[in-house]
Amino acid sequence: MPCLFASDYGAPDAGFDPFADGGRLVAGFAGHERQLAGAKNLGQLQAMERTLARGGEIVWCEQGYGWVYGGPVDAMFAAIILGVILPYAAWKTKAWPLRWLKRRTAGNRSFAVRRG
Repeated sequence: MPCLFASDYGAPDAGFDPFADGGRLVAGFAGHERQLAGAKNLGQLQAMERTLARGGEIVWCEQGYGWVYGGPVDAMFAAIILGVILPYAAWKTKAWPLRWLKRRTAGNRSFAVRRG
């Protein structure tokens, strides 16, 4: 069952009334007046009428990228941060003092006693 995306049909028109002019716009869809009354502009009304003419149901879906704000996406980013970024940052910060210490003590090695 295909979805209709409200944003595909333009911005809502505050002055739009599907039943204006004696209901001329919704003529032929007597059983679906309540559904057609929810149209926010002419493009939405026409898309709803096409769907009904094909025998389908009117199903409005969220905006195309509405899924981005869902819990699973947040969980994925949290897993990436906890599983990749934080361990890498911890490893780099732990390794930093060791490199600094090695550089600092590297100059003292020249005074080491040689065994021959």
